[in-house]
Amino acid sequence: MENKNEAAIANYIEKMMGERRQKIFESDEYIQQDNGDLDYLEERYSSLKIPYVIRRVVDDYIACLESRDERYADMSYVAGMGDAISLLIKMGMLNNQEQPLSINAE
Repeated sequence: MENKNEAAIANYIEKMMGERRQKIFESDEYIQQDNGDLDYLEERYSSLKIPYVIRRVVDDYIACLESRDERYADMSYVAGMGDAISLLIKMGMLNNQEQPLSINAE
């Protein structure tokens, strides 16, 4: 039963993160500026006459940076939710359970 609950919570958190990320992408002026810059730079990068092997290394490097940053952001979000719940429990605003539910951010 616990595993079903944990899976349901993890799925809900994942959905919330996706919705929050989309709202931020649509509303934050700095991210929108960055997206415009990225489009421009991607066009410039695509037009460079560089060998395939070098392009692959650069592409892999960029993909790795993006993947790491996205995972870090997701884990930070989950950790922040856990911190908020712990704070609310310590403040007596949430009932403390005998066995707290642990959500692994891995």
